[in-house]
Amino acid sequence: MACERDECKAVFHRGRLHVIGGYRTEMQGRFERGAEVFDTGAAWRWGPVQDGFLETAACPRSCAVDDGDGVLYMCRRGEVVARRGDTWRLVAVLPDDVGNPEYVAAWGEGRKMLVVGSARYGEPRQVYMLDLKALAWEKLETPPAEYSGHVQGGCLVEI
Repeated sequence: MACERDECKAVFHRGRLHVIGGYRTEMQGRFERGAEVFDTGAAWRWGPVQDGFLETAACPRSCAVDDGDGVLYMCRRGEVVARRGDTWRLVAVLPDDVGNPEYVAAWGEGRKMLVVGSARYGEPRQVYMLDLKALAWEKLETPPAEYSGHVQGGCLVEI
């Protein structure tokens, strides 16, 4: 990588490792819009920094869900957007009570997307699933309050 990145998001997209957003340690919280790509194939090296990969400088924690079809999804400013090529486009509006997403994952060859979040910081977490073909939201059962809290990270394993 060209430099270290704190609070970035890493995802495999189109067969390569993308490291998206984040900031240099000395920049403390001033997120950048760029991304770097590591080619895991024959080249086995980092490509150049892609400035402007994200449209706005923001925390990328709700970013980078690859649906298996080469589409990258992200939740931002109350919306779900998708990136094909170099263009982000609107897919759906987030339900109000997950407008502050903490975790996003896709599975089923791009048919479903899970969003965990809350309306605002400190409020109870909610869980929704978006059918990416029908563009319909389904609210899922949330765990009891004693088993709920901030989602720092997550992993989806499909069996």
